Amino acid sequence: MRKLSGICQKEEETRGRECVLRVRRKAVTAFGGLLFILVSGVLAGGKAEGDTSKTDPSTQPAGVLLSGGRQTDSVDRIEWTFQADGQLRIPDGRGLATPKTHVEAKLVFFERDLLHGSEATWGEKLGPGGLRWYEAAEMTATVDGERVSSTLRPDRRLMVVQFRSWEGILWSPQGPLTRAELDLIRQSAAVFLLDNLLPNRVVHPGEKWSLPDLPLASLLGLENVENATVEATLLEVVGDVARVEFAGQVYGAAEAVSCEIRLKGRYQFSLSKGRIIWLGLAYQESRPPGPVAPGVDLIAKIAITVRPESDCPQLQPQELAQIRTLGKPELHLEEESPDGFWRLKYERDWHITALMERTAVLRLVDRGTFLAQCKISQANLRTRPQSLAQFQADIREALGKQFGQFLNASELRSSAGTPIYRVEVRGYAADVPVVWIYYWITAPSGEALVVSFTLEEVLRDRFADADKRLLDGLVLRADRVAARNQR
Repeated sequence: MRKLSGICQKEEETRGRECVLRVRRKAVTAFGGLLFILVSGVLAGGKAEGDTSKTDPSTQPAGVLLSGGRQTDSVDRIEWTFQADGQLRIPDGRGLATPKTHVEAKLVFFERDLLHGSEATWGEKLGPGGLRWYEAAEMTATVDGERVSSTLRPDRRLMVVQFRSWEGILWSPQGPLTRAELDLIRQSAAVFLLDNLLPNRVVHPGEKWSLPDLPLASLLGLENVENATVEATLLEVVGDVARVEFAGQVYGAAEAVSCEIRLKGRYQFSLSKGRIIWLGLAYQESRPPGPVAPGVDLIAKIAITVRPESDCPQLQPQELAQIRTLGKPELHLEEESPDGFWRLKYERDWHITALMERTAVLRLVDRGTFLAQCKISQANLRTRPQSLAQFQADIREALGKQFGQFLNASELRSSAGTPIYRVEVRGYAADVPVVWIYYWITAPSGEALVVSFTLEEVLRDRFADADKRLLDGLVLRADRVAARNQR
């Protein structure tokens, strides 16, 4: 919510270095939705394979069937390229900083269809989709001249793509992904449903039809679509290839804020294969800053090439058997502190907005609503509380005039037998009723973390036990601490 975002923003404005790190991180993950211009190289689409002559309109067929022909167990090799240029919009306490940014990404992957493409619907149930092997996955981003990059780890190349409502779900049976890895590949989930852009009927050259909202949302990396008016036209048929052009506007939401996208694109459909074999898309997005990502004013282009293959050595029955033995998808993400002191396995609704040597900041977004902020800090051992009562006194002193009352306080024990203090406080920040939840967590080595949660009181019931679920995935690594202290 805006009030909580403002409260948390004031805390961040005092941490200039943290803001810069957050900007750079989200520039790398800006793969999730950008903006429009007609780029001739992308939308020209090249010529259809074997096409060396101009088209005579008088030779155009009366109509062609544009319907997906993908079959279960078929294998494709897919290349996905992405490029964007523009500006980020970052609140800096004096207004908006607008650093220039340039992003490039390339994904190359094989996909085995586990469900006939024409039967893949946007239902609420998380059903089977495709099995993927990422041969290459890289992204580079430049923000005000400084370059950062992202890639998939070698042991996270095997992926499953599934769908739930509008949302493409990518996860690896090899283990949890990091947020950067997920953001790198997330938008490519839409490739599985390219056939949903087809009208599934006979179409004549010059005929128009509307594209469905939800496949567009996945293709553009949106979390939902409020309204879309995107119209497609069959331009011509050249040999085996039907060329389709589409354009329009999409209003939706991404990263918990509304956005507007103007787009124009083309795709080529192989009549003999019954498949979209190429798609080019250029789009412009305008999005204000949100609680978990900077705003953007960017122009982007995507090109997708699909080549049916006979097989892929990495996508054999044993990989599918491995997935079925898991029982349920591994949808958690993982992150580790820069010094290795802690490792966190967390739900995807949490977003890491800052990750530094001794501090990390996460924000929780639930169905488009900013619920809470979490801060993980390595504790100053010189101020170690000797009891739960002392920890309460330290919290009361730190909050000062914002303190209202203690709601509850308890002493727990970790799996290693070390003490954990938990204190919940009610108070006010900028005249807004706020709840703070504090933890003091001690590692067997004696090192400690302070974990705090901040949320508006009106959201307390909706937040429920999100703090406990997050801490269930937090592991302190005494071996890393010992190695660090010996250096």
